[in-house]
Amino acid sequence: MGRVGLVGRVGRVGQAGCVGLVGGPARPTEVHVSRAFLCLVVLGFSSVCAFAQPPPPPPLQPPPGAAPARDTPPATGTAIIRGRVIAAGSDHALAHVEVRAVSGTSRVNRAVLTDANGRYEISELPAGRYTVTTNKTNYVRASYGQQRALGPGKPIDLANAQILAHIDFALQRTGVITGRILDELGDPATDVQVTPMRYVIGSAERRLQQTGPRGATNDLGEYRIYGLAPGQYIISATLRNSNFGDSNDRTAYAPTFYPGTGNVADAQRLMVAPGQTIAGINLTLQPVESVHISGVALDVQGRPMAGAYVNIMQRLGVLGINGTQVKPDGKFSIGGVPPGEYMLRVSGPGQPDEYATLDVTVTGSDINDVQLLVVRASTVRGRVVFEAGGAKPPAASSLRVMASPPNPMSARPGSAVPKDDLTFEMKTAAGRAMIRVGVFGTGDWRVKRVLAPGGLDVTDSGLDVPANATVEDVVVEMTSHHSEVSGSVHDAAGERVRDCVVVVFAQDPQRWTPMTRYYGTSRPDLNGVFHMRVPPGDYYAVAFEDPDNSGQFNDPDVLRQLRDRAIVFSIADAKTRTLELALSVPPIY
Repeated sequence: MGRVGLVGRVGRVGQAGCVGLVGGPARPTEVHVSRAFLCLVVLGFSSVCAFAQPPPPPPLQPPPGAAPARDTPPATGTAIIRGRVIAAGSDHALAHVEVRAVSGTSRVNRAVLTDANGRYEISELPAGRYTVTTNKTNYVRASYGQQRALGPGKPIDLANAQILAHIDFALQRTGVITGRILDELGDPATDVQVTPMRYVIGSAERRLQQTGPRGATNDLGEYRIYGLAPGQYIISATLRNSNFGDSNDRTAYAPTFYPGTGNVADAQRLMVAPGQTIAGINLTLQPVESVHISGVALDVQGRPMAGAYVNIMQRLGVLGINGTQVKPDGKFSIGGVPPGEYMLRVSGPGQPDEYATLDVTVTGSDINDVQLLVVRASTVRGRVVFEAGGAKPPAASSLRVMASPPNPMSARPGSAVPKDDLTFEMKTAAGRAMIRVGVFGTGDWRVKRVLAPGGLDVTDSGLDVPANATVEDVVVEMTSHHSEVSGSVHDAAGERVRDCVVVVFAQDPQRWTPMTRYYGTSRPDLNGVFHMRVPPGDYYAVAFEDPDNSGQFNDPDVLRQLRDRAIVFSIADAKTRTLELALSVPPIY
């Protein structure tokens, strides 16, 4: 029999440059149309409802008095950024590369294309701090000053009338994975979705997530995935037309991972180097017995949720979303579900604050009489307090208080902008919520403590929010005093290492949680020095090369490996520590 367990029920929408010669280039073509990219992470079957991962909280709004972006003409000035773009490992110029300069301080977002000699010039720029990035098909996107593929870049400070030359790029080619997919009879499997994936650490658990473009097999069962940044990948294959719904068909194809397993723990990771093509990644799909899940969905008054949509999604993140519509009598039925761990979710039409979720384990038998009982969101009220003796506090309108549930799939984060008196009220899911504050336009302030009613410190344990209740008098203390760790990394020969990652994490394993404040990563800058802000406490620190370029190490199994090769240190509030680290061996993850 399938096992069914009920979890939370309510929620709310919340929450290095290379050296190149610069002469007098011909004026490149300027791009005036901004580009937007829609990324749909749906793995396994077509998406019918757009709830896979809850969206982040709405972006923070600028303070009152600032004109909306659409009403503000583009800023202009007299400064210039120019440079050249070549292919990494050669002096081959790259034409038609989009080079974009963005400044939050000057509200500038401007792009040009490189000419036949790979040269570009972005002119008429106002003074400000800029990031400069590149984009070209079949090349890894780059940011000026970055130390690794897809890593953060280095901001550029530009003065009035300044001509900043030699902002050059050497772009790496992306990789390719090819192969063939067959069915259980050895025939070509057409229209199979093949997806490159990596593990990521979310706010609740370690999950597989699509990383890079996915492909589909042709009539010969062949596929080709291109545009892959350097790193490790797990390859998943799933029939595109394996939709859940009211079908009575008992045969389904569960996701298959290279080299041919249904268990992702046994999947082989493929290391893709810059410009590398890995061929022969072949898979055979195996049919499995599927089941039906049926039940009833009722609103907060116990009435049938006619017309609502029941979504089903795999908890691991391998499959995307599908489901069925609730009938007039409140009943629903979802067929063709292969074995696995799933979550059911339903929300009332036009009622984003009211929804129910249910964990379901499919083992081979139909699951009947499921009840999705919707309840209303709870309310959290409180105030933000700024510590005295620090930086100038920001305006209330530049803050956003957020309440993030342990599992973002089961409940959406709540959020609110405080009033002028710094009090706030927000709807959020019942359960344990991590309270955090985002600050628009400044990095001076951070959360110091979160106090529940009665003064209990819940900064790292989370605020207990009962169902259908109001939690009053939550206090969020903010501080502008920071504890900072810095230092350098050396190899066995005593030379400074820049191409590595530094991981700092708490000595207390109880703090090895997905949303912990006691974990951070950094990479040495162009001078070989790393910097990181952490709360006061006792820590481990370790440095190693990260060939996967993932930075995903906040997993207890990984941290246990790192602990054995790390140094220990402590840091007090508003103090600094300088560390000298030896390059270590990367963890296995």
